[in-house]
Amino acid sequence: MTLRRGVRLGVDVGTVRVGVSRSDPEGILAVPVETVLRRDDWSDIGDICRIIDAFDAFEVIVGLPRHLKGGEGVSAKGARKYARRIKAERPGVRVALVDERLSSNQAHARLRQSGIPEREHRQVIDQVAAQIILELALDEERMSGRAPGIEITKEGNDRS
Repeated sequence: MTLRRGVRLGVDVGTVRVGVSRSDPEGILAVPVETVLRRDDWSDIGDICRIIDAFDAFEVIVGLPRHLKGGEGVSAKGARKYARRIKAERPGVRVALVDERLSSNQAHARLRQSGIPEREHRQVIDQVAAQIILELALDEERMSGRAPGIEITKEGNDRS
């Protein structure tokens, strides 16, 4: 199965930090990029847009933190709002939400397996979680042959 060509970004939205990862143009690998600090005035969206522009990304995949049983809480509402803000700033970029249950747990496990001490996880954990989110999206596209996730439309709505 051939993937769409171009760089994609993965975004892990937290209340304090936002992790960002990117794919290679072929959509095979995902690598950590940066951790952006959240700001009350939403100016951190500008940092995300700077990264979109720097890599000429055509798609941004935002992690949707659902509960284990599939429900959504405050964090999921925040991720949806963040995705809508990115879409409003970059209407020509596809923005989609991908279920990210347990991505933070997987990120901690991946860092432990890499030999990184727990006390050093904080500085990179959000980037690794964003990498896992992007890997999930790339896998979904490879398996289904369709663009992954729930797309955010230019009107700010979610489209499954």
